[in-house]
Amino acid sequence: MQIKTNDSHTPIFDDSMTHKIFKKGQKIERIKHQGQSVWVKRPEATRSSLFHRLIANATKLTLLMPVQAKTQQESLAFESEKLQTLALLGLPVANVIEQTEHFLYLSDTGLDLRRYLKKTALSQTERTEVILKALKVLASIHNAGHYHAGAQIKNYTIDQQGVVSAIDFEDSFAEHNALIDIQYRDVFLFLMSISPYSDHETFQHVIDSYLSITSKYQIKEKLQYVADRARPLMKLLAWLDTHNKKLSRDIASTYSLLMFLKTL
Repeated sequence: MQIKTNDSHTPIFDDSMTHKIFKKGQKIERIKHQGQSVWVKRPEATRSSLFHRLIANATKLTLLMPVQAKTQQESLAFESEKLQTLALLGLPVANVIEQTEHFLYLSDTGLDLRRYLKKTALSQTERTEVILKALKVLASIHNAGHYHAGAQIKNYTIDQQGVVSAIDFEDSFAEHNALIDIQYRDVFLFLMSISPYSDHETFQHVIDSYLSITSKYQIKEKLQYVADRARPLMKLLAWLDTHNKKLSRDIASTYSLLMFLKTL
């Protein structure tokens, strides 16, 4: 039995009880209701740091565009509305069961993909297949004229039937930012987040699949541009690698992605 979305004014959940299960600083918690799992999210205010905004303004890099400043209540309302809009379009996202003053109650769409890829014994081919499922969700969101804003692999889930869904839509951007630029940011964040689980062949499959679904060749050009701008950084990383300087996993993943982008 599935929990129905609340379309009436009679509350399904008791926020006062929900508050008791949240620890300080906790953002999301799973509860049981009517024998079903429900994710409860306590949205946070969204705002890029002052340093982020200063660097974005100085460099004019699209990838560094600041997120829109919103209060906790504005963030909750924005995410709820966006999830419902995407669901009405038939896109695979968590369903909003109820929106209250303090929480979003969402359908349980499974395990987040970052954890799944870390904990599950998969061949590279199997890993790539899962990553491509998430990529197709992102591409479908873009084709519908929307963006994710949190397109990292951790913000996709997979259920027991292998269905991949998108979650975490609290971030937004100022209206002057072009949709294609935000979608480009989505693709770059997605590629960065899959770097630890990908080789160049996987990256190529992701790019080919994205372009096949969306035909957004401008994004490919933007990826080529950022690889060109990153040449000084890549030279430094290559020197460190040549001299057997141990790179952190994050830096090594970034280097691997930039090396791939050079081949586009």
